[in-house]
Amino acid sequence: MQEYTIRTGVGLAGAFVVGLASIASAHAGAGERPEGERSAAASDAAVDEKASLLPDEVSGGETPAGVPQGARVFSSGAWVLRVGGEAVEELSWREGRDGPLFRAGVVMTDTKLPVGYAPPTPPGAIEIKHYPEVRRAEFSSDARVGMMGQNGFWPLFQHISRNDIAMTAPVEMEYADVETDPDLARWTMAFLYHTPDDGPTGNDGRILIVDTEPKTFLSIGVRGRTGWTGVNRLSAQLDAWLEENPGWKRAGPMRARTLGYNGPNVRTGNQWWEVQIQIEPVERDEATD
Repeated sequence: MQEYTIRTGVGLAGAFVVGLASIASAHAGAGERPEGERSAAASDAAVDEKASLLPDEVSGGETPAGVPQGARVFSSGAWVLRVGGEAVEELSWREGRDGPLFRAGVVMTDTKLPVGYAPPTPPGAIEIKHYPEVRRAEFSSDARVGMMGQNGFWPLFQHISRNDIAMTAPVEMEYADVETDPDLARWTMAFLYHTPDDGPTGNDGRILIVDTEPKTFLSIGVRGRTGWTGVNRLSAQLDAWLEENPGWKRAGPMRARTLGYNGPNVRTGNQWWEVQIQIEPVERDEATD
């Protein structure tokens, strides 16, 4: 089976994974230990994993307008469609303390996702994923990519700490295409609110709290730490998928984004990531030009 395992040094996340250790103690809550180190109680709970319907998945009925046939549709408006790759293990889930926790073989989430957020993509699989509106705290910078953790993580962590906002997964990291638009901030790191009730939109120092618009991404699941070289390679693979599927095209100013679901409580080889590019359907008149 095809598996994408990237070990290219500190790379994307930089020092942010060090800070996740602090989150694990400051926001102790839905955590699981790495594979092979979980407690007997956690192992017993994992027996109740399910792979048929995912949490809040809508079964039966007609496919909503604008949603491709065969997509898994969720009550929040999120949907997911498998379009390529080969999943090393398929997605399953169980009820965690604060919400569903997901697993695909040895990779698993150990922190709750925002309510209504699309579930993770299994390593090796390629999926089109539509995300509904989500409230998030953002830190943007023109600093070099390797400074993301040092410059971005701690202001975000301080923001959620002083406002008593629980940590969620994933940490979203977006990279602008500065080659085509040098005026863009080079990167944005974002912590996601579990629900909009966690706090208002606005500014908190250098942190911007916003409600994102619904967006669609082409995503590949990754097992193992990502680095910038790996992100470039995998985003190029996603671009190659677009070339073979002219019904979709790139959208937005992002060069790529990553989703990181785990901190250092999970060993590097079993950390769960996604690499994504934003896309949109090609309009019928465009396709006929």
